[in-house]
Formats: sequence, structure tokens, C-alpha cells
Amino acid sequence: MRLARLTQRKQFLAAADRGRRFRSSAFTVQVLDGPQRAEDDRPAPDGLRLGLTASRKAGNAVIRNRIRRRLRAAALEALGPQAQRPCDIVVVARPETLTAPFDLLVGELSVAIERARPQGQGRRPRPAPGPAAGKTRGKGGERPPGPQND
Repeated sequence: MRLARLTQRKQFLAAADRGRRFRSSAFTVQVLDGPQRAEDDRPAPDGLRLGLTASRKAGNAVIRNRIRRRLRAAALEALGPQAQRPCDIVVVARPETLTAPFDLLVGELSVAIERARPQGQGRRPRPAPGPAAGKTRGKGGERPPGPQND
């Protein structure tokens, strides 16, 4: 049996933006429940869809592929009984995924859907990138009043 996969960037971003999170020692899981899936997706399977990601921080290409293979096998074992549950799961790997015991990966993945919490309750949103408020660049900007500006 194979789990359905997330294949498009917008599916990964939807899970990151609107999903719940569970953090373990080896990975972070982002869970997007069925009703929150994007309406503009192609007709998706009714069950669980899995997306795996390992950034270059995790290692070179050989190591990242090995991490993804381990996570795919652990997810099949852990999430197989929940395959009919309508949700998207994104697993963001860390370098520790390669050295963690396989039983630990399976155990943490199997409880990730229930233990994932809504994100952003204790954190403030990041400020938008751009120039800092009140500061100007280059010549011609007004200076604040002070003794050197008489």
C-alpha cells in the first residue's frame, strides 16, 4: 500500500500556513485537516496525503534522500491504519532523523496527528520585510530634532 503524496508547492505552503504543528526530536509535522484543504486543488483522494521535505541543512543529497526513505517507510507503518483520514501531513526532517531509532520515528509519527497543536498562539507574526519604519536611506531625509541640527 502507498500513501497519496503532496506534490505541489502550494499544498506544502497551505499546511505550513493553516496547519497544526507537532515537534519531535527528529522532525516537525504539519497537519492540515480535511475541511481546510484548498478548494482549488485537483480532485484529491479522500484520505491522507503525505509530503516529505528535508532542507540542505540536513546534509548533502545522499543524506537527504536516505532521510526521506526512512521517513517514508516510518510513515507507511505509522500512518497506514489512518490512511482514510482526510488530512494533509508534511514532515519536515532534521539531521537527527538519520540517527534516530526507527521505532522512535514510527511512534512519534503515529501520535503526531492527535498531538499537533494550532500554531501561532504564543508567537507574534513576523514583521513584513522592507525598510524600517521612520528611517530613510540616502540624502534628503528629514532628521530628528537635536543639538547637531540647529
